[in-house]
Amino acid sequence: MKHAYLLSVGLLAFVTSSPAFAQDLDFATTAPLYPAGAAFHSYTSIGSPAVNVDLAISGPGTASIPSPERAGTGLSTPNWKFNNSGETRSYSFTFGDPVTGLEFSLNALQYRTFAITDHNYQDKITILATDEGGNAVMPVIPAGTGYSVNGNEILATSTTASNVNKVRFPTQVKNVTIVYGNGPLAGPFPNGQGFTIGDLDWAGVVLPVELAYFRAKPIGTVVQLVWETTSERNADFFVVEHSFDVVHFTPIGRVKARGESTRRQAYSFADDQAHRSNNYYRLQQIDKDGAKHYSKIIAARHADPLPTLTVYPNPSDGQSIGLQGNEIDLGSLQLTDLNGRRIDFQLVEETAGHLTLRPRIAVKPGLYFLSASGIRATRLLVK
Repeated sequence: MKHAYLLSVGLLAFVTSSPAFAQDLDFATTAPLYPAGAAFHSYTSIGSPAVNVDLAISGPGTASIPSPERAGTGLSTPNWKFNNSGETRSYSFTFGDPVTGLEFSLNALQYRTFAITDHNYQDKITILATDEGGNAVMPVIPAGTGYSVNGNEILATSTTASNVNKVRFPTQVKNVTIVYGNGPLAGPFPNGQGFTIGDLDWAGVVLPVELAYFRAKPIGTVVQLVWETTSERNADFFVVEHSFDVVHFTPIGRVKARGESTRRQAYSFADDQAHRSNNYYRLQQIDKDGAKHYSKIIAARHADPLPTLTVYPNPSDGQSIGLQGNEIDLGSLQLTDLNGRRIDFQLVEETAGHLTLRPRIAVKPGLYFLSASGIRATRLLVK
C-alpha cells in the first residue's frame, strides 16, 4: 500500500493572525469622496482586510458655506456658528469591524475674544469611544502647546490655532464620536468657529476569530481536517470547503463555532469523500451578523484502494447523469444530497459499464454524492 502524505499550501490563519496592514481614511482622496455639508457618509472597503466606515454628523447651528468639507489636512468644519455657548456638534465614526491602533489629529483649535464679548468663542472637544461590546474606551491625548487636556476633553488655551498630534487608542474601538463645542470663555452668542479632523489611520481590523492552525491528515480513505482557534467573538459557524483546482470551492460540511471564547478551542471534520487526486480545503467562518472570513488553503493527497465511479458530465444539469464503472452493485447505488437525504432515480443501462441516471424529481443546484458498495463515493455538482 502506498504511503499517504500531506501537502501544505502556505501558513494557515484567518486574516487576523497575518501581519497588520496600514489603513488610512484620507478625506481628500478616499472614495466615495465626502460631499461638502453632508450629514451622513459611508466609506467602503478601506485597507486590507477591508473595513467600512460610516460618518454621521449631528447637532444645531449654521454655517455660511457647506460644512464640513474636504481639505488637504482632513475634514474641515469652517465658520460653524452655534446659537449659544452650550450647544455642541457631534462627528461620529462607526467601523464595520473593530479596528486597532486608531489615531488622528485635531487641528486649528483656538479661542477668540472680541470687542463685543458676547461673541467670544473657545474651542472645546470631548472624545467618546466604545468597543464592540459598548464599553467605554479612553483615548491617549498628548500634551502640547495651545491647549489643555483633562481626561478625554481638550480645551483651546491660545488665540493662535494649535494642533493636537495625535489622539491614539491603544485598544480596539468600534465607534468614536468627536463632540465639538465651547469652553467657559465663550460668550452667549459665539462667532463662527471651526476645527479640522485629520485623516484617520489604524493598524488593522479585529476579526471575530483568530485561527491558530488548520491542518489536513489523510487516514485511509478519509482526510481528517483539524483546526484550533485562540479567541472567538460573535462567531456562528464554520463552513468546510473543498476544491480540485484552488479556484472553484464547494461546501462539504458545517461545524458550529463556540461563539464567544478567550481560550483555545479545537474543531475537526472528516472528509470521507476525498479523491485520489489533490484535495484542497479552506474554512469559511461566518459571524452571527452574516459577515464572512476565509482561511488560507491547505491540500492533501492520499492513495485510495477503492475503485472509483466515473460521473459525466460533472458539473451536470441534474436531469441526465452519465455513469461509468465496472462491477457496480446497482442495488446499492445511491444519490444523496449534502445532508444525506436520498434522491429517487431511474437507471438506464446504455452499454456495458455505461449507465444513465435520471432523478425522478427536479434536482436543485448544489453538491450531491453517488455511492455504491465497494465503490469510492463520487461528488456530483449540479448547476
